[in-house]
Amino acid sequence: MNANLWTRSSLLAIAAAAGLSLCVVSSASARVPKLKGLSIVTGTSIGGVKVGMTKAQLIAVWGKPDRCQPPDQYGTTTCEWVAVSTLPGGQKVKQSFTSFKVRKGKVIVINLELAENTAIDPKLKRLKTAKNVKLGSKLADARRKYAIAAPTGGTDSLSNALFKQGKRCTRFFAGSAPYNIEAISVGLCSTNNGLDGGLY
Repeated sequence: MNANLWTRSSLLAIAAAAGLSLCVVSSASARVPKLKGLSIVTGTSIGGVKVGMTKAQLIAVWGKPDRCQPPDQYGTTTCEWVAVSTLPGGQKVKQSFTSFKVRKGKVIVINLELAENTAIDPKLKRLKTAKNVKLGSKLADARRKYAIAAPTGGTDSLSNALFKQGKRCTRFFAGSAPYNIEAISVGLCSTNNGLDGGLY
């Protein structure tokens, strides 16, 4: 893994440990997909792209992602848009903020995530579900509006809320207290604890 490539949790942990806040800069790679509409349809679509599309169909709507990973051992390919943030002191770090997964030629998961980038996040926060749940909403509100069971107390349970509709799932994620939603994913529910690339 590239030393400059960090996940959101890694990036925030570094800043927190140093007692610093993140500041961000614009970059050529700090671009938002060409969203078609501002709707998140649970289990089905985000910003005009749908589960079941081919990779080419999705790119025709959103544009070309910044990178696509090679297929994993289960045949799932992940493509991502990447934001560049700058830590105090000038260190630049990259993190994925929007992505999709493809398996057997079809999109199986679409993910929307805060970029920690002031040029990007306000645009992403405009997308919302029919029940007005969006990035930045309280996870507790998503649980209430979609009748998702209360957390059992474990860290993973406190941070995640999964809304199931048959074989389709919507995952709301909030990393830590006060548990405001940082990521929303729609797609196929996993049949193998996430190993098949689906949501769980």
